[in-house]
Amino acid sequence: MKSFKTLLFSLIFSALLWQCEDVDTIISETPAPTTSEKLNALFDEALTSEKMYAHFNSSNPNFVFTTPKGTNVTINGTCLRLDGAPVTGTVILEFAEFFDRAKMAASNKPTMGILPNGDQEMLLSGGEFFIDVKKDGKSLTTTCPIQIETPTSNTGGTVSGMVAFNGVIKNGNLTWERANTWEVFTNTQKNTYSLNIPGFGWFNCDKFYGYPEPKTTITANVPTGYADKSQVYLLTKNVPNSLGTIYGKFPVGLDCYLVFVTENNGNYMWITKEQKLTANHTITFDLKEAKSGKKKDYVGHVTLLK
Repeated sequence: MKSFKTLLFSLIFSALLWQCEDVDTIISETPAPTTSEKLNALFDEALTSEKMYAHFNSSNPNFVFTTPKGTNVTINGTCLRLDGAPVTGTVILEFAEFFDRAKMAASNKPTMGILPNGDQEMLLSGGEFFIDVKKDGKSLTTTCPIQIETPTSNTGGTVSGMVAFNGVIKNGNLTWERANTWEVFTNTQKNTYSLNIPGFGWFNCDKFYGYPEPKTTITANVPTGYADKSQVYLLTKNVPNSLGTIYGKFPVGLDCYLVFVTENNGNYMWITKEQKLTANHTITFDLKEAKSGKKKDYVGHVTLLK
């Protein structure tokens, strides 16, 4: 009887241990490189999963959509246009918001801002937003501003000096340019950021870090065959609302994580390296250290990087 109880306890303990283990899969064999199309499709699928939708009548001059994060989107339906003509009937709002770097990394939506000299530096974000309104599957335009108001608590509290950025997508990659046709208003009494955006697309409420330290570039040696089929992100320690890429310049001495990510059989495959940046920083990623998993696994992994 004692042996039976011991065996039963061992089986139960093993089952519980298996349930508590990380679900990420360690890659046992070197996989063949994916394609850039498959990687972009993985990112697009992640973006689609974050989108929210709402139907409303275009005759409504004050349609308000509120997200689970407390963001209010206000649209004047009478200003909507299709090929320059006023729209009638029901239209569909598509909206997505990103406040944390884990979901940004899953959708390939980093916070890299373009400086006047063309260099890129990391931004501290008060929220990335995508907005579109469609009629019969066709994207519309608007003749009046759209207001997005979001609680500052979504990104850790009110930060002074937030400004407006427009998203620019080139070759599937998103960067941010300083806007000159709209501004961000910070309401310190309500603890909200308000964006009066001029139309549809990607918009961001940010500020440059402005590190005083000397800057460095990063050279990443990725596995053979993955140069144009992967991304390498930079995650500053203890800054969850910012996501860098190695295409920018970063302060020497920065404590961070560098994360290589690609696609593998419909899943994410990633390698994470804890780093302190040095001048002319170089890093090498080896597939022997790679893990693979679904979106929730990858997001969970990035979320745990503090």
